[in-house]
Amino acid sequence: MAAYVIVGVLVGALAIVTLAALVLGLLGAGGLVNLARCTRCAHLVIIGRDDAKPICPYCRHEHLAHPLTTLRNPRRELLHH
Repeated sequence: MAAYVIVGVLVGALAIVTLAALVLGLLGAGGLVNLARCTRCAHLVIIGRDDAKPICPYCRHEHLAHPLTTLRNPRRELLHH
């Protein structure tokens, strides 16, 4: 019985990821969004067609994404803003 639940969860997760990829592909084909790399850390970022420099949420809000790194180097976060 537990195997059916695990398989069901995996199939559901795969379906959600596939649907998200399909929607992003259709939006990209229509020219509404682009997939680019962040200029600071090279994470993939979804940007609008008018955005020039892609910056990911991790670099924009580093203290929220990487709190342990910010605690070790608090001045590093202050220099970005």
